Amino acid sequence: MTEAQIAVEKENLRRYMLRLRDRQSVGEIEQKSQDIIDQVLHLHEYVRARGIACYVNKDSEVNTRPLIRATLDQEKRVLIPVVKKGDIELFYSEIKDLGSELAPGTFGILEPKPENVHPVSLDTVDVMFVPGIVWDREGYRLGWGRGYFDRVIKNLPQHVRSAGLAFNMQLIGKVPRDQFDVPVDIVVTESRVIRCRQ
Repeated sequence: MTEAQIAVEKENLRRYMLRLRDRQSVGEIEQKSQDIIDQVLHLHEYVRARGIACYVNKDSEVNTRPLIRATLDQEKRVLIPVVKKGDIELFYSEIKDLGSELAPGTFGILEPKPENVHPVSLDTVDVMFVPGIVWDREGYRLGWGRGYFDRVIKNLPQHVRSAGLAFNMQLIGKVPRDQFDVPVDIVVTESRVIRCRQ
């Protein structure tokens, strides 16, 4: 398959999965999200972690707020991604409070307000949670196609595990991939934990 064909296939798959994901009721999303977060809170990678890097969910994504709150309550570090308009790299900033420190950023996703930005290296955490629209069992994902998280995963410190949070419906046999796509270590759904790279 050519690069162009892969790009078209990715776009079609992205649109299809977003429609499916958006069809769930608020109640379904909340219940499944809670089941996913319960699984995460019992992962030995999470239990042992000094801190996590985690995106704040938007629209019909898995709700990450309970995970962020639980982590802050345990007095572990929480880093949130920040995207500056026009930059191809994102960076991470530490937060102490989910309620007061965040505001919609570049893509309408909650991130630390400018006065609350404290850039911190991913060296200081042990698990990074990655958003995605479509996933497969090998840990490959389809995001929004901007490559932010692929670049971060590629350069992760050796000790940091990368994990995807997904509803079962977002899992397919094989995600179309190109040379820039980088898989995560773990994918957690409401019913299972898939370890992609042993």
